[in-house]
Amino acid sequence: MSCAPEPLTVRPSAPDSVDRAEVVALDRSGAVVGRATLSRLYGSRGELAFDLAPTTSVALALVDAIEREARTRGLARLELEATAASERVLAALRRWRSVSDERRGPRPYLTWPTTPLVNS
Repeated sequence: MSCAPEPLTVRPSAPDSVDRAEVVALDRSGAVVGRATLSRLYGSRGELAFDLAPTTSVALALVDAIEREARTRGLARLELEATAASERVLAALRRWRSVSDERRGPRPYLTWPTTPLVNS
């Protein structure tokens, strides 16, 4: 058994619209191992929701795919309710994205731009 994650394929899984998209992560055998949705909130913001993301590597693959879907819809920022993700996923997002922490009432959110970071 390798410590490296198995290769994943991430693809759209439902008919998309300008306001919504869904992606799934598939393992080598084609089994669904992750699912996430994108919903337009208002203006150029979208919300990411994990329906199934059992590991950090699956969650980050889904985030990458949702970011691509968001850019095709003209969305400039994504947000994720922080209580909906594991601490490892939140730490990875903070490490690899330009994340801002926001609160809306009692709920904490992470928000970040959908544009990929350029390595300098």
